[in-house]
Amino acid sequence: MLAILYIAVMIYFGDCLCRRFFRFTSFQHRAANAFLVGLLFSTCITYLSTIAFAWTSQPLVIGNIVFLGIFILTVVLMPRRPSSTYLDSEVNRPPGDSKWDWICLEFCLVFGCWLLFSTLISQNGNFQFGFKSWTDFGANLSLSQSFALGNNFPPEHPFFPGEPLRYHFLFWFQAANLSFLGLSLVWSVNLLSVFSLMALLILVMTFTEIIFNSRAVARIAAILFFFPATALSYIPFLQSQTSFGGAVNSILSATQFLVSGYPFRGEDWGALTVHIFANQRHLISGVGLFFVVMVFLADFYRHKTSAAKLESVPAENKEIAPETSDEIKSEKDEDPLPENDEIVQPETGGEIPAAVNIPAVGNSSRKDFWVDVQTLLFSGLLIGLLPYWNSAVFVAASIVLGSLLVFFPYRRYLAILIGAVILAGLPQMLMLASGNLAPTSHSLFQWGYTIANPTVPLVAEYIGWTFGFKLILIFIALWLANGAQRRFFLAVSSLFAVVFLFRLSVDAFNNHKLLNVWNIFAGIYVAYALWRIGIGGIIRAALAIVLAFAMIFGAIIDLFPVRNDAKIIVPHKNDRLTGWVLENTKPSDVFLTYPLLTHPILFSGRKIFFGNTLFAWSAGYDLTAREAAYRRMFQERNVDELVRLLHENKIAYVAIDDSVRGNALTKASLNDFVYEDYFEKVFEDTERRYHNLTIYKVPAGNSGN
Repeated sequence: MLAILYIAVMIYFGDCLCRRFFRFTSFQHRAANAFLVGLLFSTCITYLSTIAFAWTSQPLVIGNIVFLGIFILTVVLMPRRPSSTYLDSEVNRPPGDSKWDWICLEFCLVFGCWLLFSTLISQNGNFQFGFKSWTDFGANLSLSQSFALGNNFPPEHPFFPGEPLRYHFLFWFQAANLSFLGLSLVWSVNLLSVFSLMALLILVMTFTEIIFNSRAVARIAAILFFFPATALSYIPFLQSQTSFGGAVNSILSATQFLVSGYPFRGEDWGALTVHIFANQRHLISGVGLFFVVMVFLADFYRHKTSAAKLESVPAENKEIAPETSDEIKSEKDEDPLPENDEIVQPETGGEIPAAVNIPAVGNSSRKDFWVDVQTLLFSGLLIGLLPYWNSAVFVAASIVLGSLLVFFPYRRYLAILIGAVILAGLPQMLMLASGNLAPTSHSLFQWGYTIANPTVPLVAEYIGWTFGFKLILIFIALWLANGAQRRFFLAVSSLFAVVFLFRLSVDAFNNHKLLNVWNIFAGIYVAYALWRIGIGGIIRAALAIVLAFAMIFGAIIDLFPVRNDAKIIVPHKNDRLTGWVLENTKPSDVFLTYPLLTHPILFSGRKIFFGNTLFAWSAGYDLTAREAAYRRMFQERNVDELVRLLHENKIAYVAIDDSVRGNALTKASLNDFVYEDYFEKVFEDTERRYHNLTIYKVPAGNSGN
């Protein structure tokens, strides 16, 4: 199948790129980088090539051919990996049995497949997804269908056509491309999601291993990824139960996320649960690409620090192998990041971390610097390509990288990386905000996130309740950590500050995506705290288990609403309406109908003039003007004027059903009789399967007569 071949080529392409710029701590690390980098670059190349040939009858075909050509040229012509002190050195991993790493990943794979396939499946060729996911999947699957089955190049949102698409859509474009190449759309989305999730978890483990020099901590961090919701909301829930059996039954049959008790926007939508990754699939791979860069930076900093320490060792001691010298091994020496700025200076002395093997001694050459610059520029490009993949992750990565520049040395290296991020990413962010953006009244600064009338005590109470025992374990981790590890957490926690001090979009609730990213890093420190508490005896291990359970118990309860969620089925295969749309309408046709996000017309790859307003509002589209035009086309009784309006708004078909007839926007003066009398009826729901739907074709002339 062409789709499977494309995925294989994509991964090999990513591996070719990564092998030139990165070194790897394990086979899993290499595979994760290959998949994510291959996914990003293959998607960008295919998409840009498709756009360049949008005027052709089959732009996706040409886009895939161009990617294949670039892949072949890359394999044949890419220069050999340059030699440098960093790239040529080997990483000595901390001790541990790889068997347990694989067992941890197998658990994550099983759990991840359940999570992802329970929220989106294909049933008898139809789309089926959870009711709690309908806004995300309704919008994004219809967008994918507009690429695969429609003609959406240059891209517009299928439920707000006529405006440039101001949404991060590249993941959904790639899913559509794989669907175009023969894989069902559901399988395309799920395969990309499962591979992305496993790559992200591998990189979380790799990053944790580098930061804390422990494979055990890395495994705990990967498992904690699935339990990010740590609010204390389960306490009043348990208090409300009259018996143990009743509590168990309430948990097993739960259909709603735990009630927080705060009356703020989106508070009970599960935004900080793992369910967010099941809904917003592009978030997984976006965060994974961020971790590709974070793993590189952690490893790069550790290498630079080790080299500086090695240069400060007296000449007679430089032949001592770091991994065999007992004198240079200590808990502090295992710091993967520099303890303070001074230790990177050769004259200050210092010792070599046991985690890194440096093959050569001496000052870094100019050649080494320019090789390092290439890797830094490539890493910056990875982040810089994220705005159209997931703009929230791009913002989060930019904030963290800027904070690292403040808290850590080797600033010229990080400045080069940040410069590449800005050059590649800023134009895209400006494009995302371009067009006829509806005016907004909010300011960038907004204290309190979604909290109404925030005060310092209320915000502190909210944070304490929302993160519960996680905060206690983070404080323990910071108390046990070294200075570099503490500073890194401060840098990452700049995300926390931004969430509660700024409003980054029309909807302040969207800031939660920065908290989702912060939660992953926080889980790494929680894993370290639990591991340090648990080692040293049965009592300490029991205490660590109790603390972990107290922290994640609410997250465990919140898994059952995902399991018990009602399902929405959108008919597609062997569906009469879908078949008619695909056979009788053009891919570029726009319909005027009820603004339903899961309308079969949308899932057939066509566009509707005025769809669900949630995403359009948060993207800043001018809803007022669009709604006024929508009302008028369903109220105008002069047939000549009506046809003029329909042509003016590029409407090809008008679909009227019971939802339109009962819609508050139109029912008071609906002009359905005008369409009945003067327009050609091309589809009629004689079986009453589509809410008494009738579709009328807009005449080509200037009159309905």
